[in-house]
Amino acid sequence: MIKPLAFRMRPTSLNEVIGQDELVGENGFLTSSVKKGIPISFILFGEPGTGKTTIAECYANSLGAHCTLINAVTSNKKDLTDAIENAKNYPCSIIIIDEIHRLNKDKQDILLPSVEDGTIYLIGATTANPYISINKAIRSRLHLLEVKRLTNDEVIIALKRAI
Repeated sequence: MIKPLAFRMRPTSLNEVIGQDELVGENGFLTSSVKKGIPISFILFGEPGTGKTTIAECYANSLGAHCTLINAVTSNKKDLTDAIENAKNYPCSIIIIDEIHRLNKDKQDILLPSVEDGTIYLIGATTANPYISINKAIRSRLHLLEVKRLTNDEVIIALKRAI
C-alpha cells in the first residue's frame, strides 16, 4: 500500500516543521524546551489541518521521549489508564491525545494526577476552544499554544519539498 503524500512528507522533528516559528522556530517556545531538555505539557489548538498532531509527535521525537498517541474519539477509559501505567516504565513519557476536546470530564480527570506528579507529559490537540472544552483543572496545568494556518509562502516551501 502506498501511503498518501502528506503522510510520506510529514516532519519527524521540530526543525523540519514549516511555519509556526513562535513555537518551533530557532527561538520558539517548544524548541527552547527541547534545547533545555525540559519536557512540558501543553495543548495545541487551531483550525483543522494546521499540523497540531504533527507538531506534538515532532516534539516527542525531538526530546527522545517515549510516546503514546491516543485518539479521543476512539479511546476509552482503559486505553487511558493503560497508557498511564505503561508510562511508568520510562523516564520521560508523553501521551498525545488527538481531539482532546472529545474526552468527557471523567476521562480528563483520569489524566490529572499523572500530569501533576510527572508520570506523564500530556499534549492535547484540538480544533475546539480549550477555554471551553478542557476542564479547568487540566487546563491550569498545561500551556495553551495556538497553531496558525501556513502563509502562502510557507505553503510554497512545503510544495517545493514535496517535489
